[in-house]
Amino acid sequence: GFVPVSVRMLREASLFPLLRGRSLFLIDDEAGAGWTGLLDASMRAPRPHVLVFAGREEVPTVDVVALEPLTPDLLMSTIRPADLPAALAARVRRAATQADGSPGRFARLLWRRTLAISDSSGRRPRAVPRAAEQAAVYGAEDLAADAAPDRPPDPRGWPAPGELVALGRRVEAARRLLETGRHAPGERMLRQAIGALARRGAWTPAGEGALALASSMLKRGRPRGAHDVLDEAREYAQRAGSAGSPGSEGALARIATLAGCAWTDLARLDEAENVLGAALAVARARAWASLTVDAVLASARVAFWRGRYVDADQMLGSITAMELSERAAVRAGAMAARIAVGRRDMERAVGSAVDTSDRARRLGDAVLVAEAAASLAFAHLAVGDLDAVDRDVAGCLTAARAARDPLRGIRARLLLAESARRRGRRSAVDALLQRLNTLGGASVPPIVRARCAMLKDLAASAAPDDDVVKRHVRATGLDALALLVPARAAAFGAAAPAVDDLIEILRVCQNADEEHTVLAEVCTRVRRQLRAAAVAFVGLDAGAPVTIASEGGRIEPDIAGRAITSELAIAPHRHHDRIEAAAPVKYGGSIAGALVVRWTLGSTCDLSAAPAATALLAMAATAAAPAVAAALARRTRDAGVAGLSGSTGSLLGTSAALADVRRAIERAARAPFPVLVEGESGSGKELIARALHRGGTRRDRGFCTLNCAALPDDLIESELFGHARGAFTGAVAERPGVFEEAHGGTLFLDEVGELSPRAQAKVLRVIQEGELRRIGENVSRRVDVRIVAATNRDLRAEVAASRFRLDLLYRLDVVRIVVPPVRERREDIATLAEHFWREATARVGSRATLSAATVAALARYDWPGNVRELQNVLAALAVRSSRRGVVPPAALPPLFGESRAEETWRLDQARRTFDERFVRAALVRTGGHRARAASELGVSRQGLTKLMTRLGIGD
Repeated sequence: GFVPVSVRMLREASLFPLLRGRSLFLIDDEAGAGWTGLLDASMRAPRPHVLVFAGREEVPTVDVVALEPLTPDLLMSTIRPADLPAALAARVRRAATQADGSPGRFARLLWRRTLAISDSSGRRPRAVPRAAEQAAVYGAEDLAADAAPDRPPDPRGWPAPGELVALGRRVEAARRLLETGRHAPGERMLRQAIGALARRGAWTPAGEGALALASSMLKRGRPRGAHDVLDEAREYAQRAGSAGSPGSEGALARIATLAGCAWTDLARLDEAENVLGAALAVARARAWASLTVDAVLASARVAFWRGRYVDADQMLGSITAMELSERAAVRAGAMAARIAVGRRDMERAVGSAVDTSDRARRLGDAVLVAEAAASLAFAHLAVGDLDAVDRDVAGCLTAARAARDPLRGIRARLLLAESARRRGRRSAVDALLQRLNTLGGASVPPIVRARCAMLKDLAASAAPDDDVVKRHVRATGLDALALLVPARAAAFGAAAPAVDDLIEILRVCQNADEEHTVLAEVCTRVRRQLRAAAVAFVGLDAGAPVTIASEGGRIEPDIAGRAITSELAIAPHRHHDRIEAAAPVKYGGSIAGALVVRWTLGSTCDLSAAPAATALLAMAATAAAPAVAAALARRTRDAGVAGLSGSTGSLLGTSAALADVRRAIERAARAPFPVLVEGESGSGKELIARALHRGGTRRDRGFCTLNCAALPDDLIESELFGHARGAFTGAVAERPGVFEEAHGGTLFLDEVGELSPRAQAKVLRVIQEGELRRIGENVSRRVDVRIVAATNRDLRAEVAASRFRLDLLYRLDVVRIVVPPVRERREDIATLAEHFWREATARVGSRATLSAATVAALARYDWPGNVRELQNVLAALAVRSSRRGVVPPAALPPLFGESRAEETWRLDQARRTFDERFVRAALVRTGGHRARAASELGVSRQGLTKLMTRLGIGD
């Protein structure tokens, strides 16, 4: 039961006899001193304790119970005996009235009045009024037998000046030995320094040294020894508090947090939860940010091992609003990845682990790199990516050796052993377990030893994995052990996919006319074969999952997102109130969506059918991949081209070069100056001119186009300036020129470099003067026109050759925009091809789609005719191709095949391409670290530098 103890008693007597097997009810009557008592009690006896604050002031983070003042009648009713003499009752009534409803003040007033009565009569009264309470009995008879804490030594005597400084340096030297991996001499030196500091009464540095020693022991897998050292640290912190040290309470909170971690390593989760709860309450009450983060992370670890993943997630969420240090952010990210695995949120698990690993590598801290790599290996193990597990464990072992963290390496090898077990490599599992025993020995904490024992039983036992896991979970109380083996489905359909059904699925995918018909029929056949409640194809539309075709009930998109993110088939497993499975749909080297299946609980249970069900899903997803891609393309076509809007909406492409052109258009459109657009024929110069007009202030006026290359010499003036009636033979009516038609708007002079010298002079005069005369008139007309000129020639070279006027060039070349040719922005070819293919197939009534290989062949071509040539090639291809199915690369003109053949047979170029890609891949794998990349490639660092210079690979 609970034993009520005042906080004052904690300072006056030892609680060791009292705390054995009991929980304390601590009453704080000293305005905040109870936090220290709670920490002390929790570390002495890690049981749930209660702390109540009694006072007028509110305590932060503690719920408040407000007590209303008591009436005088209620206060009078607490007096025994009730039948007081009249004179005494009148005095008690006055005391109750003066107490203002406070029982404590009422008791003090009664005591003073009782003493006054005793003094006036010369003898003590027979009945002394008291509050109706029993005498407090707190259990232990020798509660106050122990002596008070030792006094600190006299600073004027011993220790001598300089001794504490020397001992502090000795502590720092011991810490450096521990950091460099020399644990035995470092611990020996640290123990000697701690004892010397304690003998001299330097309790605070002695406690700091004890904390460092306990942390080192935990890192080496010795939680029991760490507990003994933490008890010493607690005594030092208490003595420092008695001596008036202001940081004693914070030291106790740190000691409690470390003690909770030690209890967790000992697989004593109840004790760990109680101690960490007290530490977290104190840290939050005192607004200690770093201690709060440490306590939350340690508490989340306890909740994780208990299997309370939602609680652990909420704990981490409580510190997301805090400004975490880089180190704390990495630790929190690693824990979040593990918790996400527990919640079966594999997308979040892998994403959080990858982000954490990248952040740890940027920091360059080996301890954090090892922890992040271990969490990434755990996430990859959960999704079944065993090759990634092996790579992550190798990185974790390398970082653990650099950080002198052997326990982290042991935990990583456990993940490696589970990966080998899933591959069916029994000898590899036995060898890894034997090596773990050699490495760990007695230094392996119980929580890690439990994982080793379960893995050993899984490898040796013939019983189902679920039975072995349940037995170990019951024996240890560590629910998270179940996460180290693959998730098992509770129920799904038939034992194996029938060959006839697979053939029918393939036949449907080849023969159906319309994509949605194909996908609906595949869903029906998969549902019938697996006896599922619902089947659906989920695709990615602008990055968001959308249901393309379905059969049966509703499908949740979260499992589709997991399959798409991991790019792996997810076997049937239980998720909330249903059983789900999914397989990614891959088309053209990228993920187009996922095939998702859902069963209801209570379906036919057959655990042996999980691999067969997964195989059927993968086969169906592969067969239907072209139909899924075609359905998504049709959806995009119906919705319009996404991401393009405004004045530059007709400029298709996502390349950086085209983005620069768009920005130049937006800036130039708002300016009133002439613009010169340079680019090869067919690159889209007129589109840019129209975009300039739509984005400028003249968008509401006319946009006129004049092809200067098609102007005959005798009609130049008439086209440019117009003519009056009867000005020449055939001029039966007056006619305005293009300058007048574009008045107030924009005039686009296409191929302006083709103007004759005579026409150049006349255009220059109109631009300079802002006025013109029609042929046959003597009156000048004012015109306000913005000139946008385009050319496929180098006008500066034309000026040097005396074929273009320099003064006209100055007038036209105020703002220049250069359009890159298609061969310089090959990443835009896929977008352009999709757009022109949709236009061409819509005009001929075709439903065919371009294969990924066909688009790749288009991207390899140089396109001397630029966008116009691409549009014409696709129009001809739409006419020649069949109206259903996928268009292969062989349907392209022979010119595309010849370019590929030329590139294929150049051996030196192929070898250089291979070398460049191989070196780049090594640099990517090592994060740009040249020494590690050189070691992986088998060359020296200087050799790698020369190789990179030869291949043109920069930093």
